[in-house]
Amino acid sequence: MRLAFLSALGLLVSLPVGCGDDGVSVSADENNFCGEIAEVGCHNFYQCCSEGEIENLLNVSEPRTEAQCRDDLTKLCDRLGNQLTDSIKAGRVSFDAQIMNDCLNAIVAPSDSCAAIDTALPWKQACMTSAFVGKVATGAACFFNHDCAGAPDSFCGPDQKCQQKPTAGFPCGTGCASQFYCGPSGTCVAKVSTGGPCTSSDACTTDLFCDFSQNPTMGMCAAKGPGGTACLGNDGCASGSCIPGRCMGTNFTCYQDTQCSGHCANSTLSCTTSATCGTGTCSVSSISCTTQTTCDNTGQTGDTCVFPVLCLPGDCVGDPVCTNALTTVDYCTGTASALPVL
Repeated sequence: MRLAFLSALGLLVSLPVGCGDDGVSVSADENNFCGEIAEVGCHNFYQCCSEGEIENLLNVSEPRTEAQCRDDLTKLCDRLGNQLTDSIKAGRVSFDAQIMNDCLNAIVAPSDSCAAIDTALPWKQACMTSAFVGKVATGAACFFNHDCAGAPDSFCGPDQKCQQKPTAGFPCGTGCASQFYCGPSGTCVAKVSTGGPCTSSDACTTDLFCDFSQNPTMGMCAAKGPGGTACLGNDGCASGSCIPGRCMGTNFTCYQDTQCSGHCANSTLSCTTSATCGTGTCSVSSISCTTQTTCDNTGQTGDTCVFPVLCLPGDCVGDPVCTNALTTVDYCTGTASALPVL
């Protein structure tokens, strides 16, 4: 879990401006982590944001000093994290200073840049693991979910005792443990590795997706593709973005032909049969027709229903490919939402 600073402060997202040269030293422990979080956050604000942006970030209407910013954010962190602090003091949670400091150091704005384009956010890996570790064993007394050992696969139940999330064969109820998903029968099922069958990406292990390119009715768990590889949707790309094609004769986007409806040869009108595009004429009897049955009933040999405009089948034009995995690194407002608490 982490504090949603952007939401809690009513922050507005803005574009970053020039950055300063000052550095910041991070040394968090279980007693001062809120102050260190505020130190990093306010350092970034005052190095990389304009005055107006800072006021928006702090939800104030007049200038604030960096020291006042640190005081504001420290108080906010203390208030929103008081349950965590109680758990630490009671010994139900331990604090990992290395994880916290690595995360905060990864968030600090560098002296020479306040915005960049990269393949991943610099703090993504460093802040992936919580610095706060639950110590309460399954079946023992707890007050909060973060008290329980084995997070995120454990939680504090209604009876204030730690419970494990359900695994294979148990009802989904409280949500399945991380290596399981809720199957069609309402019970937890083990996630599938590369090459295993699937009907949705939920069934696949981390970083895999359900690939239907070989079989439209039963997919196969596969690795997500890098930039430039063929794809049938955003799920199949490591970047999360697949550039689509266009349905022939329209402005509709598509990844495969089945996503495009037929259209009349002389317009963008959608159709399922040529009769939608205009009434036909029986080739021998010359009477109007909308289906071949009409011409068959004339009794004329070889009489066929001929349509002036054909309904063309759906055609996805272009080669949908994955984009490169690039993201904008914003040290003004972007790092505010990454500041860790729980």
